[in-house]
This record gives sequence, structure tokens and C-alpha cells, in this order.
Amino acid sequence: MKEEAVRFLENLKEKVKIISHKDTDGLCALAILLNYLEKKGIDEEHELLEAYIENLDTLDNMIFIDISLDNVSKFVTDNTLVIDHHPYTKKMDKVCFYNPREKDPKAYIPAAYLIYEIISEIENIDEMKWIAAVGIMGDRGDLNSKFCKDFVESVEDKEKLEMISRYIFSSDLIDHTEGMEKALQIVRKAKSPDEVLENTYLKYCYEEIQRKLVESKRKVEREGNILFVEVNSRYNIKSIIASQILEKEEGVIVIAYSSRDDYYHISGRTNTSTDLGKIFKKTANICGGMGGGHEKAAGARINKNKIELFKEEVISGVEEN
Repeated sequence: MKEEAVRFLENLKEKVKIISHKDTDGLCALAILLNYLEKKGIDEEHELLEAYIENLDTLDNMIFIDISLDNVSKFVTDNTLVIDHHPYTKKMDKVCFYNPREKDPKAYIPAAYLIYEIISEIENIDEMKWIAAVGIMGDRGDLNSKFCKDFVESVEDKEKLEMISRYIFSSDLIDHTEGMEKALQIVRKAKSPDEVLENTYLKYCYEEIQRKLVESKRKVEREGNILFVEVNSRYNIKSIIASQILEKEEGVIVIAYSSRDDYYHISGRTNTSTDLGKIFKKTANICGGMGGGHEKAAGARINKNKIELFKEEVISGVEEN
């Protein structure tokens, strides 16, 4: 519950380790939290990680942001806070947990807003409202929730905030974790959206990705309303391509995938009522991989030799949905 999360932060006095999802929403949530901890004089160490955590060194005090409770259960300590908005299997008794889905399973309120909401109960942080809005837009909360849409529209310069979201995403594609850490520090220290948009590093990342999108090669297969798109690029631009296709077609599911090392990395997007997160989780498990996400956006990683099985299981899952 929110009240438990507020008390956790109010009572926090000693060093804490924070694990946040390595995407725009997770980064913005982390930026807001780090600024709060800095003002309180609390030491921290943090990492931006993918949603599926295999190994992790922990401290006595842990905070997990924008990562499903199911994915962090084996890393919780006696003093752990989890703030998330993904579906989860069951709540853990010893974990301080805040997820709007606990009250409404269909709620879609990104973590950047949840962090903003919690800290706002402790002190006034109106100066960071724009950071929360960027996180919401990065996770498409404004397109999936009237509440989030109203929140974003209450912040000035919506177009600038959308561009910042794209800048952050581009930094991950160009320099991965190092790029996201650079973007994190730029965002948390910025006094306004304009400061972020004027940053030369983030500008370079965005412009480079736009060039690579034009140059990228892709192969498209269609099965009913499902589009399978194989992307060949040195950059992980699958989700951008999937979103671009989705903007041009109604009632479709776009599944973009690309190979790296021994795996296919898969990104799914849809503007239908199909629950992609549920299908990806089940299908990836059948293929011996990992997968999951939200109703409208999901991801997976599977062995290269399982891609045809993955396609077949996705088609079956959509037909059964």
C-alpha cells in the first residue's frame, strides 16, 4: 500500500541499494528518488537493470522500482520496498509493496508517477513533476490510462517531454547501461526540460538512432493480424520499429525480433485487446526462455533455435485469447 511505502522512505536512515528497470520509466523514477535521498543525506548505490534479474548482490536496505515482484522475490531482505506497476502472482508478507494493481488488476500507472506520488506525501516536489511525466510517456501511460493522460496534460510543453523520452531511449540503444547512467545524471540535475534537450550527448544519441532507423533492413511476415518483423541492425531498435508500424495499422499485433549472441530478443506491441504480456510469458516459458510485460507491450528472450516455435505458440495464444 502507498502508506507503507511512504513510511519506508520516511524511516530510512542508512545506506540503501536501489534496483530500477533499465527503461525511460525506471530511469525517471530513479532520478526523482535519488534527488530525494540526496536532500535527506542518505547514502545509496543504484543499478539500472533489465526486468529479468539472474544474480544480484544485496544490502540490508533494498528498493526495487518498475520490476515485477515475481522477478525480485529471491533478492528481498528484511527491509525491502518494491514499487511497481506490472502484473504479479502473489504478494510477499515481509515486503513493503506498492502496486496500483493490488486494488485494480487493470490499473496502468507507471513507476515514475508512483515515486512522485509517494514522495509528494512527504514533501513538495512540484519541481520534478515534469520528470514524472517523461517517465509516464516513456511507458505510454498517457495512452493507456485517463488518469495518466490528465497528469501529463497538466504539465507544460508536452512535446518537449515526449522528445526527452526519445532522447533517453536512444542513449540506451547507443551506449546501453553506460548511456542510461549518463542520461540519468543529466535528467536528475536538470532544472527544466530545456536543459535536457540542449544536452549534446543526448542529441547525438537521438540523431544517430534516427539515421539507423532509415538504414535498417527488415523482413516482414504476416499471419492474420500478427506481423512478425525480423530486424537486422547493430542497434536494438526493434521496439521503435514495432511502434512505428503500429501507428500505421489498426487492429494488429507487431512482433519484432533480432539476434544477438545465441539469442533472439523479441519486442511485441499491439493496439488490440490481446494481452501480450500474458502470451509472451507463457510462450517464452514453453521455449525455455524468459518473457512477459504489459497487455499492450511485452518482451522476451529465447534461444535462436526456438524462434519458429515461438511464432507458432504466439499465433495459438492469440487465437485462444
